[in-house]
Amino acid sequence: MNTKNKIIATLLFFLSINLSQAQDIKVTSGTAFHISSGVVFHVNGLTLTPSATFDLNGLSITKASSTTTATSTGNDYLTRIYELSHAGTYPTFTGALRVDYLQSELPASLVTNENLLEVNYYDGTAWNQVSTASRDVSTNYVISGALTSQTLREITLASSSAALPVTWLNFTATKQDKAVLLNWSTAQELNTLDFVVQHSTDAKNFTNVASQPAAGNSNVIQNYYYVHTSPVTGYNYYRLHQRDFDGESSYSEIRSVKLNTALNTNDVRVLGNPLQTNELTLVTPIEQEIALYDMVGKLCLKQQLEAGSHTLDVSFLPKGMYLVQTATSSQKIIKL
Repeated sequence: MNTKNKIIATLLFFLSINLSQAQDIKVTSGTAFHISSGVVFHVNGLTLTPSATFDLNGLSITKASSTTTATSTGNDYLTRIYELSHAGTYPTFTGALRVDYLQSELPASLVTNENLLEVNYYDGTAWNQVSTASRDVSTNYVISGALTSQTLREITLASSSAALPVTWLNFTATKQDKAVLLNWSTAQELNTLDFVVQHSTDAKNFTNVASQPAAGNSNVIQNYYYVHTSPVTGYNYYRLHQRDFDGESSYSEIRSVKLNTALNTNDVRVLGNPLQTNELTLVTPIEQEIALYDMVGKLCLKQQLEAGSHTLDVSFLPKGMYLVQTATSSQKIIKL
């Protein structure tokens, strides 16, 4: 190892042993830094022992308390998650992993079942368990068996009783006119009941605004979306409350969208969007004409509505996205 690499290694080692001051390790892109075969590398309770050179160029490792790609209620995991991120191509890892933990990081179900803990890693597609080479429930650590050329994006300890039930691919919130479009997808689901969409104006206190049935059990990509038609002016925060059939539940990460304008006084409000049935429910504060267009501009429905609530039959419409327009506004709706 040359002088430059020795300096970097020393700095990283200093960061790894000063946990109260550092939670992140980041190697700047373009920096030549490698962990050679057999070298034991510690970072904030995670130990990498590669049996082939592991390239850290452009890689960052962050400790978190919950996963960004999966929830494991019912297959409990440690509240010590290592997130690995890279702007380019992820390096592959060959060797063994050691994860240290505190008793306070154990979920209740594992306090007396620490012998079930195994190293789990997310490779960008699915979560994988690694057989245990060594485990010590007195000093609180688990060492994995050998991995061969695996991509590591997240690392944690989880119960060996079953695989992680929900593998998230993404969750996004995007401004759409005066509404907010939420999209999320999963790569794998086990025993999932539904996703409850929650909204907040302070990122602390959330209210339920809608729910979407989940796939239940699936090994293929599932896509979901919801249009929130009544956001507030300013910041809007969203999260998903994922519920299982056995009554357990967990939460996604929080997403935020800032809107500069809210609905005008005379704008039509759409209730229950996306539409779960063949009925479109609208509330208009004044008498006005509404028109419904598909996404290629074809007029599907036009009707004069008096002030009040109205339920329109849209059974003739195929599933898809549409625009509800008045003289002053335009809103997107989705029919499922």
